[in-house]
Amino acid sequence: MLAVAAMPWLAGCHERQVTVEETPIRIISEQVGRGRIADDGRTVYIDYEVTLPGGETVLKHKDWRFVVGAGSVVEGMDEAVRGMRAGGERTVDCPPHKHWGRIGHGDEIPPNTNLIFHVKLNRVE
Repeated sequence: MLAVAAMPWLAGCHERQVTVEETPIRIISEQVGRGRIADDGRTVYIDYEVTLPGGETVLKHKDWRFVVGAGSVVEGMDEAVRGMRAGGERTVDCPPHKHWGRIGHGDEIPPNTNLIFHVKLNRVE
C-alpha cells in the first residue's frame, strides 16, 4: 500500500493520507499450456497451493473447480488464472487487497499479507 501525504505548508491545505490500492498481481513464473484459454465465464479445474512469503503452505486443493470472473473466488485467483491455457502453470505474487486483505482468512492467513499462488490449470470447459 502506498500512502501519500499532502504538503501541509500550502495555504488552506490540511495534511491527509491517501491510500492507493491498485497494485496488480505479479506473475513470478509461468509454463504455458497448449489447451483452451481460461476466459471469463469458463469453468476451470485447477490444482493450487497457497503459501506465505516464507514458504509455509496455508491452503491446498486438487482439481478444484470455479467459473472465471463469476466472483466465486478471491480477485487474485481470478486474475491468476485468467488468460492461462489448459496444461499451464503459474506462480503468482498476490497482494493483500486481491485476497482476504485486512481480515485475513481463519488461522491460516494473517491480515495484510502477500500470498504466493502456485496454480496448475488442468482443464477449461
